[in-house]
Amino acid sequence: MINHNKKTLWMIAGGEMQIPAAYYAKKKGYNLIISDKSSKAPCRKYADKFFCIDIVDLKKNKLIEKFFKNKLSGIFTIASDAHNTVNYFAKRNKLHHTNLDISKICKDKNLTRKFLRRKLPQPESYLISSYKDYIKKIKNFSKDYTLKQLNLSGSKGFYEFKANQQLTKKKFFKILNYNLKNKKIIIEEKLFPKKNTLSEMSAETIWQDGKIIYFNCVDRIFPRDNMGYKNLPKSLYISYKAGYEIGHINPSLKPKKEILKIKKIMLKLGNLLGYNKMKKCHVLKADIFFSENGPIILEMTPRLSGGYDSTGSAIVRGFKLSEAMIKISKGERFKKNELKYYFKNNNKTVLVISKYINNKRLFYIASGEKKINNLFKDIISKIKKNTLLKNEKYFSY
Repeated sequence: MINHNKKTLWMIAGGEMQIPAAYYAKKKGYNLIISDKSSKAPCRKYADKFFCIDIVDLKKNKLIEKFFKNKLSGIFTIASDAHNTVNYFAKRNKLHHTNLDISKICKDKNLTRKFLRRKLPQPESYLISSYKDYIKKIKNFSKDYTLKQLNLSGSKGFYEFKANQQLTKKKFFKILNYNLKNKKIIIEEKLFPKKNTLSEMSAETIWQDGKIIYFNCVDRIFPRDNMGYKNLPKSLYISYKAGYEIGHINPSLKPKKEILKIKKIMLKLGNLLGYNKMKKCHVLKADIFFSENGPIILEMTPRLSGGYDSTGSAIVRGFKLSEAMIKISKGERFKKNELKYYFKNNNKTVLVISKYINNKRLFYIASGEKKINNLFKDIISKIKKNTLLKNEKYFSY
């Protein structure tokens, strides 16, 4: 039940990745409203009021706004595609939010490519809406190509094809209609990774009064990466769809020179988006691909990662970042000593390998101040013993 003597927060999306934030909000005595499309959302048990509503459906989420008009202290999300919904309703309720234009650019892959073109390296890509258009465009690619949904994360509705491989009308429309809210799709040249390195990274920053705070770079492991297929049983990921990662290493084990390059890219990206002119605190995260021709931004988003990209790399760290996100949603700033408390580097390296069972994502975890080869040995031992860890069990305090 809602206690009107307490401050009320609205968290949009209530899946497993949001458990630390929901748990923390309740532990600190907030009223917590949660909206999620699934009636079985794992965070539902933490909610004072739960609404079974799609996180991107602005019209239906207005029903929640109507119930709690002038009673909200903050609206936020972690590790979901709901940042546009968050910023839309935060603006309407005169709460702290990131510029809606940024959410608009970040949630649409075509707008992202258009925005970054001629500013930062980008793959060749085109927006298509018909089979005729598709047939015409594949002739432009001498190398392999991909098809992507406009407003879903990279792994959802993502397909790879060989150069000049032509889909039938039936297969094309099946991909085009993967997300019925879209009438268009992106065709893009396939990127090829730089040799002898993990091919992707997630980089996270907080901007406070126009100044950047770097706090997290995470290596993402895919089946295409040497480190994956040399160290892990192939049976673990042979059935993975294109674009699905095997796991993460947090913090990144890339050389300092590489990390410095990424920091410069994040600074430039934030300045281009206007973060250097915004007051109070805002989040900027990017997924970066290490191509044969250098780093390329795949996606960018104004929200924190969840799971083992960020909040799930350690229990304590997860709660600290969840607390930080709640402070940001309420329009608060961080003092100098708080910056170190919330955003200091991880003390231990965490290697996480994913496994999907009945569409549920479970994990093998190894951590410590070890070399990467030793971490992989630990993981292989846990895989042999089938020592899987459920997200919620891991986050329980």
